[in-house]
Amino acid sequence: MEIAYDLAAGGAVTSIAARSELHLVTREIWNVAMALYGYHVPAWVIDKLVLLMCAVVFGDTAQYGLRRPAVGPFTMKLTTPAYPIMDVGTYAKIRSGEVRVLPAAVKSVRGNVVEFADGRRHPFDAIVLATGYRSTVRRWLQSEDGLIGDDGMAARGFPEHWKGENGLYCAGMARRGIYGSYEDAELIAGDISKLLRPKEDKGDGAARTNGSYSY
Repeated sequence: MEIAYDLAAGGAVTSIAARSELHLVTREIWNVAMALYGYHVPAWVIDKLVLLMCAVVFGDTAQYGLRRPAVGPFTMKLTTPAYPIMDVGTYAKIRSGEVRVLPAAVKSVRGNVVEFADGRRHPFDAIVLATGYRSTVRRWLQSEDGLIGDDGMAARGFPEHWKGENGLYCAGMARRGIYGSYEDAELIAGDISKLLRPKEDKGDGAARTNGSYSY
């Protein structure tokens, strides 16, 4: 969605293929969701509020080829690797026709012609594959302390997920988005700082050596 926005803003005739259902939210709406989660509001309640706000801001996104999943956006975030899409202005360009949505999966690419699952074919000068990623940590990290799970993400749930044994940490592996990565980084930096900080001397904190004091 962000790539499509940048291309359209630069004057390119842009199309996107919506190969799966997705939740479209604004950064402000998602900030509200994260704040509610911080107050231990149930995920289903957050889903209701988020979808209500999205309906006010976006209306029915399905009419433009962007279908929402049956599972709520916050529940999906907590239970699957999927994450809501932050709208950076792309949706306005979709509604205006500057960005065209092709609501079908790509079947094949031959030369510059893309064939879609519904049989339609379209030529393109450039094709960008935004396929996401899967963690490969388990392929190269042999960890026995339970820090990383079989899926390559944090094995333990928040907030016990970020620290392992033997100086091993993980940041951004608990599916909590950029804000979760930020919090993980702060915790890791704080823990390393404690390890590097000299131990305070007992008593008044001063050690006398050859008539002088060192702190």
